Amino acid sequence: MKRVLWALPFFLLSFQGIAAPIQTVSKLQFGKQWAFTREEVMLDCRSGGALFVINPSTLMQYPLNDRATQLMKSNKVIATSLDTILLDNPEQPAEKMSIEPFQKAALALCDQSNDKK
Repeated sequence: MKRVLWALPFFLLSFQGIAAPIQTVSKLQFGKQWAFTREEVMLDCRSGGALFVINPSTLMQYPLNDRATQLMKSNKVIATSLDTILLDNPEQPAEKMSIEPFQKAALALCDQSNDKK
């Protein structure tokens, strides 16, 4: 038993470099471009370039691109429609806010993940 407890920290640390980074972003960082009903969200890039935004208080995830939406629709990922947390565009009330800045930020996480490999 002591050997298992001794080896556990090394085992856990060995996976640290494999996992893709998750980045927390806030309304303060994006200003008028902020697109979400939450003040803070997490961005995630998964294998295959699937981009997700995560609500940190509920850990519910929402797809940010077509690849992530495909995973959601095929029940490979538990997620909810992004419209659930998107704000209306104050300049165009019939439209939602643009998610492009958040897609770019999440894609940068994919690049960081690829650099580690």
